[in-house]
Amino acid sequence: MSLATLLLLFLLPRSLLAISCNFETGFCEWEQNTTIGLQWIRDNGKEPNMTQGPMYDHTVNGKGYYLFVGPSATNVSDPRARLTSILQTASSANQCFSFWYHMYGPKIGTLSLKVQQQGQAEELLWTRTGTHGNQWRLGFQTIPPQIKHFKLIFEATQRNNIGDIAIDDVTVVEGVCEAQGMCSFEANACQYTSRGMERWERQTGNPGSTSNRPITDHTTETSEGHYMLADTSVGVLPSSHALLLVSPVQEPRDAGCSQFWFQMNGETPGTLNVYVEEETQEKRKAWNMSMGQGLTWSLGRVRIATANNWKLVFEAVGGGAAVSHIAIDDVMIDHSECPRIGACDFEQDLCSWKNVLNPKHDSKDWDWNSGQAPSYFKGPQVDHTLGNSQGHYMFVDIEVLSVDDTAWLLSEHLPPTKGSCLTFYHYTNISKQLMHGALKVFRYQIDQEPVIWEAKDSQSKKWQAVNITVESLAVFQVGFKAVKTDIAETGYVAIDDVVYSPGMNCHGVKTDDVFGGSGHTAGVVAAVIIMLAVLVALVVGALYWHRNRRLSSPGSTSESTPQFGFDNLFYRFQNK
Repeated sequence: MSLATLLLLFLLPRSLLAISCNFETGFCEWEQNTTIGLQWIRDNGKEPNMTQGPMYDHTVNGKGYYLFVGPSATNVSDPRARLTSILQTASSANQCFSFWYHMYGPKIGTLSLKVQQQGQAEELLWTRTGTHGNQWRLGFQTIPPQIKHFKLIFEATQRNNIGDIAIDDVTVVEGVCEAQGMCSFEANACQYTSRGMERWERQTGNPGSTSNRPITDHTTETSEGHYMLADTSVGVLPSSHALLLVSPVQEPRDAGCSQFWFQMNGETPGTLNVYVEEETQEKRKAWNMSMGQGLTWSLGRVRIATANNWKLVFEAVGGGAAVSHIAIDDVMIDHSECPRIGACDFEQDLCSWKNVLNPKHDSKDWDWNSGQAPSYFKGPQVDHTLGNSQGHYMFVDIEVLSVDDTAWLLSEHLPPTKGSCLTFYHYTNISKQLMHGALKVFRYQIDQEPVIWEAKDSQSKKWQAVNITVESLAVFQVGFKAVKTDIAETGYVAIDDVVYSPGMNCHGVKTDDVFGGSGHTAGVVAAVIIMLAVLVALVVGALYWHRNRRLSSPGSTSESTPQFGFDNLFYRFQNK
């Protein structure tokens, strides 16, 4: 431990030291509420009777302890587990509170961080819902100055869960946390600011069809979920007037991407502009949209490359409609390049793909995993992208589902097409010879779910390629659906390396005018793109094969034990 760290620990208030905890020897100065339905359990994932918590911790490379929420029962009236810190002294300074969390399984509830000043109501600071894959993720939140003594509270809510909610390595230091990489606006505005007489406002959905705002948010797909709203109705925002929503300051990056979901409703809802405002330079317009999208949440992407600190600016411009709105939700700022439309190799995250959260349409989730990560849920030992246990994929463990349970994984909204090629790899390992459609692909639209492909081989036990030419007269989504139709079904289904080629069918024929120019030129461009993609895939595969062969050869000095410690990074998907 460095001298600077020792001095920092010496100067910190005793209460802050007490709640920093890795749970290796106990609960430290955290107490749980024993009067409600669920309890936090300290475990190391090695107990033979424990099948709910993670199989590895975050602190000591998978061998140490963490806290997880014990299984719930169907008759629990209050399905919550609460962990409360000792009373903290009032403070005039910001404090950065961080922790690692593990939320993994086909049916997961919600983990929240709250603060409560003496004599005041609890305030939500941070929250996540649903699965975040089989990996420890970093959560952090700035605790603002508190004028009274206060407590911090971890609260997990879940009923009849399949999977785990766990925490580890809680830390408190003085100062402001770095800017959040992802904001769902569920707990707060994540330091996004809007100034002026009329401004962007953090709102919840409204189930009333006449309400001038989205019916549901994008994160939770419910009317209780939050988003940022700009009312562009002419009575509120005159035509050509603008409202600005500005992100907190971001650090420079050579390459990056911002993805966000937006909704523009009304006959002329106005214009949504997105700028990158770099220090010492004029802001640069990076994206804009002026077409109404109805009540559909659509995906926008902005490429980021800056030499200085910068901010992301959303500008809503009035369009003169009597009733209209522009809303944004689930803003993510990432260090990787923007993914191609509808494509994902699932190595870093889910790209633009998303589990359906609406219980009216979906009862379980697809999950994210690699073969090397210890898991109670069954999936392939190797992925397709890298061809080894370190690579990631999406999967559903059929065995843990109930009969008629379904799990939907949906793409972003795709434009109408006369024929675009969808390519992906699937892995099926189902016990029954007749799968009854355990894995299907749909062209998903409102009230329409036509099947465009169905797995026939219940025992492929290897990655197999599928190519489908998709046609649609209207905007649509591609949906992967896993379903259990028989109680005797066991095994799993998985997908990897999804590629969508807009305007080009699976025979390499141009069908839509998406490239521009003459048909010959577009065909040449498309052919070159496909050829380059194939070459890149071959080169990457060869490099990984060579590396893995070298690492596994006799006399290799490299570590062969999978690492599950502090090298895990902040999860970069919608649920980051």
